Amino acid sequence: MVRLLGRVAAIYGSLGALWWVAINATRTATRCGDWQCLYPTLGAYLMVTVAALAAAVPLLDRAEVNPARRVALTAAAVLLAIRGFGEAVPSSPFQVVEVLRAGLAFTAAGTVAAFLATPGLARRWRVLGWLAVLALPVTGLALVWTRYGF
Repeated sequence: MVRLLGRVAAIYGSLGALWWVAINATRTATRCGDWQCLYPTLGAYLMVTVAALAAAVPLLDRAEVNPARRVALTAAAVLLAIRGFGEAVPSSPFQVVEVLRAGLAFTAAGTVAAFLATPGLARRWRVLGWLAVLALPVTGLALVWTRYGF
């Protein structure tokens, strides 16, 4: 189990760093100050994110992580919850910190997904894991409310 989690963490950590590089390249390529650039930029971000998450499936298959598709889909859901929590965390002016944050988010999502998608996992652990994942955006929202008020 530890080896499996290590392989998944390495795959998703590298995908997180590559995602950050691709997002910054997209941001640089579409830099303009008008609102008319918002939709094409968001569309490009969405395409980069979907491509990064889809690239995980063959990488997980190659690393002998079974079931790879379930782990990838679960990681996408967990990453969405982490993103909801991440909105409450202030951004950093240092790019190295942002790369590490993206890598850490992807690594955590992949590791939690591999744990939750493990065949034969006891039902109580699966339920507790999903409850913890679902608590992330709620916790982020509570942090924002305590910081800025209603």
